[in-house]
Amino acid sequence: MIFKNFTIVLSCLLAFNSFGQMKSLSFKFNHNAEGVPLELNKTIFTIHNGKKVKLTRAEFYLSGISLFNTDQDSFNVADAYVLVNANTPNKVHSVGSFPADLSFKKLKMNVGIDKDKNHADPTLYPASHPLGPKSPEMHWGWAAGYRFIAIEGLVDNNGDGTPEQEFQFHSLGDDLLFRALIDMTGSHHVETEPLIINLDYTKLFNSIAMTGNIIQHGSNALNKSLLKNAATSGFLNPLLISSTENIPFESIANFSQNNREINIDFSDQYSQKIISIYTLSGQILMSKTTSTSTFNTMLSDVSSGNYIIAIIDGNKLITKQFFVH
Repeated sequence: MIFKNFTIVLSCLLAFNSFGQMKSLSFKFNHNAEGVPLELNKTIFTIHNGKKVKLTRAEFYLSGISLFNTDQDSFNVADAYVLVNANTPNKVHSVGSFPADLSFKKLKMNVGIDKDKNHADPTLYPASHPLGPKSPEMHWGWAAGYRFIAIEGLVDNNGDGTPEQEFQFHSLGDDLLFRALIDMTGSHHVETEPLIINLDYTKLFNSIAMTGNIIQHGSNALNKSLLKNAATSGFLNPLLISSTENIPFESIANFSQNNREINIDFSDQYSQKIISIYTLSGQILMSKTTSTSTFNTMLSDVSSGNYIIAIIDGNKLITKQFFVH
């Protein structure tokens, strides 16, 4: 009888342990603009209408993170809040944990803060917590809540190629909470920690003219457009490292190097492709679109090491290859 009871207890413990196994989830963000790493106060990039922009501040919140295998099989990461800051590009954000047996294919999250926490007191959290006190401030006051996104910089409005006019977008308000959907199909698996997300800051300014009054604080139309762009216009993208089709690189193109020069000769299977080069940690070094059968580029400013070159058709990774530079 004692042995039987022990067997039952042991079986229950094993079942609980198997059910309760969790895997940690962390994010790293690659801050890019026009396919090159973004440096605050330095990088100048071109937005949709040809204007030149330089950023001096770039911060935003993510919350409400859910992992989806299918629409019926999903997991909400409890109490997950992330403050992304271009001033700390190498930071790894510990998000939480999820069931070890969940192989998710979609990632859903809010750009901003949910209503319950948006009007909480930031002093209830330590400064190290995403919702804690920050400098410069990300909290506007208990009534308005947090700045969901804070983007500041200069734009070239006199046409001389050098950004000179100051702009600020501090977007906040419960009505500006937008849902982002990231399709993980064809991207690297979460087994590769952390999960790497590429940011393209050019996308934030889609449909925004950047003329007139561009000191915008609150929840007006321009603030809303910026936040909507952050969630739905390709600002957030998973790192494309793994190919679902597993097509050999040599069946798509012939790759060769001559010192620091990269040469690629394509077959005629894809009329337009994106050529991207990454470090092994996922930092994008270069991304260019070409419709020609040959592609050449110099990596004169890239240090020696191991890299990944990827060929992308639209948002789909076709193939990749490791190379030593």
